[in-house]
Amino acid sequence: MKRTGKRQMVWFGVMALLLLGTAYTILRQQSPGELAGAIARADGRILLLTLPVMALFIACEAGATRLVLGALGCAQPFRRCYFYSCTGFFFSNITPSATGGQPAQVYYMNRDGVPVVSGTIDMLLVSIGYHTAVVGYALAALYFGGSLLEQLGGQVGLLIGVGLAIFLGLNVAMILLLFLPGPARRLGQWGIALACRLVGRLDQAQLEEKLEKVLEQYRQGARVIARNPLVLVGVVGLSAAQLACSYLIPYLVYRSFGLSGMGLVQVAGLQVLCSVAVGFLPLPGSAGAAEGVFLRSFLVVFGTQLVAPAMILTRTVSCYLVLLVTGMVTLVGHLRRNRRTVSGVCRKSTCNSLHGMVS
Repeated sequence: MKRTGKRQMVWFGVMALLLLGTAYTILRQQSPGELAGAIARADGRILLLTLPVMALFIACEAGATRLVLGALGCAQPFRRCYFYSCTGFFFSNITPSATGGQPAQVYYMNRDGVPVVSGTIDMLLVSIGYHTAVVGYALAALYFGGSLLEQLGGQVGLLIGVGLAIFLGLNVAMILLLFLPGPARRLGQWGIALACRLVGRLDQAQLEEKLEKVLEQYRQGARVIARNPLVLVGVVGLSAAQLACSYLIPYLVYRSFGLSGMGLVQVAGLQVLCSVAVGFLPLPGSAGAAEGVFLRSFLVVFGTQLVAPAMILTRTVSCYLVLLVTGMVTLVGHLRRNRRTVSGVCRKSTCNSLHGMVS
């Protein structure tokens, strides 16, 4: 526990240094008054549109969760699924590599009577849908990006390449585990054996036991898809809609400054690549890195005077404001669950529904 706390402190320290470095870079070029003046000139009516867009961002994941839980026989009302999505966003953005989001969602699902195995399968299928959508958007952005890609620079280009390789690798691995468990087991065992040879202190038997537990979760997910193959299609579609909401924000900010000349596809495509470039970094909410990549990548879109104000508005809406709102929703939901006693009969009924679906 102490080691985990120290690790989190280190990551938050790194995040703080990156944010300070970004702030220094911005203030070296523009004074606080100039930044405030530029932000004040943005059209508030267009900026207000970003709020329902980000609300829809959360709602899309909530819809995917509701779809999967319904297929598992553990249906939950949409308002609860929206709470799970808010919880996931909040904890993902305050923990390194977004490691806290899914465990928190499974925890609150379980408090509402959803068995842990069902919550885990839900998170598994939602993750597959999310990664599939990310890879699809990234490949489309690379194909249709045209000359904008040439202006990103080598450092950002390298981050995009590494990020896309990681997202693609994770997606292939999850699909392999889901639909081809035999080859996935052999590949996993080979990887474990190699890792144990390279790092002598690793326990091969323990790692193989964990591999079997992961494979069992994927087998249960595969059974759900086999019974209702449209579930995965729906989850991928909702994940694509969710990501489209976040990619739309820079374009709305672009139009709020009265700018024109670049289309939605170009601006959103840049945001796709920026998200891929920082999505794999083990930083809470990609803080610091996301701001730095935005400043470099969107310079060609907003120009020298507006790129920093645009970054502040974009990150405020798409990350920090949503983080504040989802944090408040998580707190209220947590307090309400502390006051509410979930009956044992309700839990038993939910578990019985589950056994019929995954056995």
